[in-house]
Amino acid sequence: PRWTFVVAQDGCLDSSTIIPSQSSVPFHRENGALPPNVHLGTPHQEVHTANNTWTNGRVRLDRVGITSMRIPTNSNLTKIPMVVQTEVRLATKEQPCAVVVVIWSANEKMHNPLYVLRNTTPYTILCRQPLQEEHTDSLSHSATDTGPLLTETCNDKVPAFHCGHAEIGPTILSFLGLDRIEEFVWILGSGEVLTFGFDDPEKHHILEWTCVSNDSPEFDERCPKAFLEVDAMGSVSTLSISGGKQIQCHIEAEHSTKVIEFTESTKHSPTASGGPILNSLRSRGLQYQEMLKSEGVLVEGDTNVEEEDDVGFGLRIDLPGVSMSVVDNANQKLHGREILLAEFDKLFVSFSQTREGYHEFELRLMSFQVDNHVQKSIHPVLIFCPPLHENEPLLHISAVRRLQPHSNTFVFRYAAIRLLEVDIFLDRRTAETIANFIEPLTSPRETQQEDLAVWASDLTKDMEQKASVRSRFVPEGIENTLHNANSGRIYFEQLQLHPVRISFTFTQEWIEWDQGADSVMVFQFVRGMASIANAPLTFTSFVVSHVFEAPQALGRVIATHYSSQLTKQIFAILGSLAILTAPADFISNVGTGVRDFFYEPINGAVHGPRQFIEGLEAGTQSLARGVFVGVVRGAANVTELLNANLVGLTADEEYIDERKAHQRLLTDALSRGKTTRTFGDSLHLAGASVARSFKSGALGILEQPAMYASKHGPVGFLKGAGKAIVGAIVKPVVGVGDAAVLVMNHVSDATSTKRVHPKIPKRLRRALPNQFSQKLNCVRLIPYDERAAKAQKIVTGGESLDDIYYGHLQIPSHLIIASQQCLWAIDRRSREPWCANWEEVSHFSRVDGGVRVVVFSKTGLKSYTFYVDTKDDASKLYDLLSMHSEKMGNSSELNSTLLSSKPESLSRHAIPGVKGRQANHIFGSCNIERNFHDNLAKDEIDLVEQCFSRVKRMGSESPTFFKNLDEEAWNLVITWGQLFTGLSSKRCLVAGVINGTGG
Repeated sequence: PRWTFVVAQDGCLDSSTIIPSQSSVPFHRENGALPPNVHLGTPHQEVHTANNTWTNGRVRLDRVGITSMRIPTNSNLTKIPMVVQTEVRLATKEQPCAVVVVIWSANEKMHNPLYVLRNTTPYTILCRQPLQEEHTDSLSHSATDTGPLLTETCNDKVPAFHCGHAEIGPTILSFLGLDRIEEFVWILGSGEVLTFGFDDPEKHHILEWTCVSNDSPEFDERCPKAFLEVDAMGSVSTLSISGGKQIQCHIEAEHSTKVIEFTESTKHSPTASGGPILNSLRSRGLQYQEMLKSEGVLVEGDTNVEEEDDVGFGLRIDLPGVSMSVVDNANQKLHGREILLAEFDKLFVSFSQTREGYHEFELRLMSFQVDNHVQKSIHPVLIFCPPLHENEPLLHISAVRRLQPHSNTFVFRYAAIRLLEVDIFLDRRTAETIANFIEPLTSPRETQQEDLAVWASDLTKDMEQKASVRSRFVPEGIENTLHNANSGRIYFEQLQLHPVRISFTFTQEWIEWDQGADSVMVFQFVRGMASIANAPLTFTSFVVSHVFEAPQALGRVIATHYSSQLTKQIFAILGSLAILTAPADFISNVGTGVRDFFYEPINGAVHGPRQFIEGLEAGTQSLARGVFVGVVRGAANVTELLNANLVGLTADEEYIDERKAHQRLLTDALSRGKTTRTFGDSLHLAGASVARSFKSGALGILEQPAMYASKHGPVGFLKGAGKAIVGAIVKPVVGVGDAAVLVMNHVSDATSTKRVHPKIPKRLRRALPNQFSQKLNCVRLIPYDERAAKAQKIVTGGESLDDIYYGHLQIPSHLIIASQQCLWAIDRRSREPWCANWEEVSHFSRVDGGVRVVVFSKTGLKSYTFYVDTKDDASKLYDLLSMHSEKMGNSSELNSTLLSSKPESLSRHAIPGVKGRQANHIFGSCNIERNFHDNLAKDEIDLVEQCFSRVKRMGSESPTFFKNLDEEAWNLVITWGQLFTGLSSKRCLVAGVINGTGG
């Protein structure tokens, strides 16, 4: 506002602080023992601490919200009552304080005032807020419980002289030193509009009003009065006057303002019976009918206002399910992949407009689940909602809106949101993947600029501009703050947010450290978190009445309500650490058994001796069951925790990934399989787990030393031998532990009476065919195909391999699947798979009725012909193979005539670079183990040079050139293997290149 104010703490009015216009000053409480309440006032010319300059009401610094107050002023300051709006809000991180109080003038037209008085009658209206304690409660009861208050007739002229009982009360109160609080009277002339503010916002928001003639605008205590509750939108009070007329006062919303409007009506007028809102709707309907009649359009029905019905309609949407898939293809080096799938089951939406002028909205969602398809994630389900009852919706939202003359004004009689229990399962890999996905959407615009010099210059200018402004001035964003606080207000007569319960599980794991991810704050937080198991987070309900706030302000209050409760539940989170899961679960099961051991007999004794014996038996069984389940489940939790740490000692990434994939497939198979699993089935699965671990440990002893030695020499051999020995010891222990956990979980689930809901994905991961083989992230978004998803599961080995699905085709004899690394052909009768790497494929060509694929084998080239039914299928198969032609051995080099030939006749054709026709020969047919004792090569360079000199003397004119070349290549491989063995072993790969340029 454009005025200067003073502010002082309640009880310390002698110590005040001046707030100049358009400025901000720090304020501190004078006495910490007093409540954090402050008074506002205008400074007096001589002494600004005079009592008549302070507001009757106070601003509570410990209560967030907005209100409108009248400021007592001298007559020379303003001719109309000075009304200000004060908003108490929590300070932001940039502000050097805890609470911010924003004060602005409600009289200015640039801001939407909170309350407005409007008089459309030919009379003068007097109104005030009752401040006396002796009858405030009765006024509140009259205004709220009895509804519209009808009073007796008030004369047009009333004397301004008080007599009788009206004089005795103030005299006695003055004699006792209890003077009455001055109640400011608002004088509202005919057709006048004033901005309204309460004298004391902490008192009941009740308006006392009366009607007088234009000649005597004075408030007489003997004149009949009416009362109106200002907080209740739509409340109405009526005052009868002479001549059978009535003055009606009602509350309605216009844009972001509560309008207290006074209108004149007769006792039997539609306005008195139907209300101003319905009458406004009817009048608009009549105007529309008159417009149609003027244009010659025939309108059926009577246009009488009293018989006109309001429009009513209803819209209902009932969907069996809605799916939303999240695909991550931001990284150009990685294949586009579906990472999340949200499933909304049985969604019901209803919207209707009643004839009484209400909009009714309802939304019901029966179940909701988010599947986790992040590669190598631990938990297959990210969000799971356990069903409480078959007909109980997970999410229920209902709201009733009352129509207003202004369509952009929202007045809700009732709004409620209820959400049942939600379980969240998160691991480190999933958290970082989601953070990487949304990070470009949340990064500031300044950091996305390519020119860093321009960004640094703009940042420096902003900092200089902020530093040059004195701190006492109002911040630059105050206009936006005022606009947000005064625009788009929504009224809720009843707003109910039901309690929410969330179960949170987080699993920490070791993954490769990405240095570039340190810029995202969530990575630094996730890396330091410990594993948490089923941490219960409970939030109480949020219930308010008669709320008239901007959405931003109401959202801040709701966010503060839940965030403050979250900070109080830190000990519940600490108690759910994975290391404490076993004792906590044991105490929970035993506690339930102890409770039933005492409760069941006592409950049975109330009904009779027989029921007492039955209760004693039931309580004893519950106690025994609780102890047994607690011990078994606690042992399973401890064993699972030890296995999760022991498996990291193997340092075998392949084994760790294989174990995670097997556990995920096992969980999915057990949940999707038959409902009753026998103890024998669990023993069979446990035995398979032990056998797999022993096999992995044995293979590690044979493979890891040689593999590390070939890469790093003697040092690598020692390193590989050490890892193999550790793996041979730890892997069987982990396998036995996994088997024990599987058996103990089966025993505890079979013994416990609690129902276990399987947490499995709704469907398989969506298969996204690649559009270009050179661009991995370019995928085609197609509808979900169950067959394609199953083909993708085969290619990825149940999400345990890093292969990528490209496409598939069903032909009469086989199912053809193309992946990034391999070509699959699965026999449709025997279900036997055939797989070949693309590097093993020589070429492919069209033949009559199908496509021939030629592959390299140990005995030479082999051909496989896949026949199709239609030319369309032949073209699809040819295109599927063409995407990987660059990976094949000969497909991109040989001409079409050669590719169409059989592999046995390749030597009969004229090959570029070969001068003579060659005899039939299959490369690799001479690969036979034999010893060469006469080789005198000193090192690998000498060996290669000797081979080169012999090949150089060969001539392609000879018909046995291919045979001689094949024998020389194999001799080089055999000699290399004999020279470099043991700790100095090295591998050799021979490739032949024919120069066909004719040079």
